[in-house]
Amino acid sequence: MREPAERTHEALSRRFDGRFRVIAKQSVTYWFDQDRLDKLLGQYIASLEGCELIYAIDQSGRQVSSNISSSSIDTSAYGQDLSQRPYTVSLSVLGNVACHGAFACDMYVSQVTQRPCVTVMYGVISGSSLMGFIAADFYPTLHPM
Repeated sequence: MREPAERTHEALSRRFDGRFRVIAKQSVTYWFDQDRLDKLLGQYIASLEGCELIYAIDQSGRQVSSNISSSSIDTSAYGQDLSQRPYTVSLSVLGNVACHGAFACDMYVSQVTQRPCVTVMYGVISGSSLMGFIAADFYPTLHPM
């Protein structure tokens, strides 16, 4: 029998895979334009039920967008180094699975909210090159999704 956390990871990945695919595909066009990338991510956060924060990071873990929530845009987050966060420590592994859809990382404590959090990541690919990831933070309830 699978653990509740594993079921939550799978449910989040399956639930949002299609939407992340659309966001990632459109992000390629705006990847190097923070304002337009922020606007794009802001357009989609409402379609990711339960998502409290969405942002983009490059393949080395540097944030290339602002932190986008449903109520605000935190531009001060742009450029921060997220490479040592629990969900990005394995960016090379994520790069290998980037073509395989949404990937839910292990639960960790968010530095922003100090609450348990799961980050769902989706690879942003241009041609055959991995540009980085769209990342979305979810604060799961104690019951499985």
